[in-house]
Amino acid sequence: MGDEMASSLSEATAAEEKSVSIYDELMAAKTQEVNALTKQIEEKIQLAGELAVSVAQMANDLEDTSEALAGDKKFLAELEKSCSTKTAEWEERSKVRQAELLALAETIKILNDDDALELS
Repeated sequence: MGDEMASSLSEATAAEEKSVSIYDELMAAKTQEVNALTKQIEEKIQLAGELAVSVAQMANDLEDTSEALAGDKKFLAELEKSCSTKTAEWEERSKVRQAELLALAETIKILNDDDALELS
């Protein structure tokens, strides 16, 4: 009976030591897994923060661009108004010039006429 108990004790001790060894290996593996997952979580939190900053900057850029677009549209409207005014002025100036050229041509025609030469 003493031999049986000693044999059982040594088997139980060996089984317990094997279980402790397996437990230690499992804990080491789980610790490594926890560390890796913690690192991934930290990276994703950092990425989320960077993306939030990027989104805020893009929102500011959008606001600035919208304001610039509004200013450009206002400038375009003023420019179109100015251009239409200048176009109307140019057309009027061209009409007056055309009338002046026609009057000069008629004057030259009258001066070159034979009747005008006899008056000299």
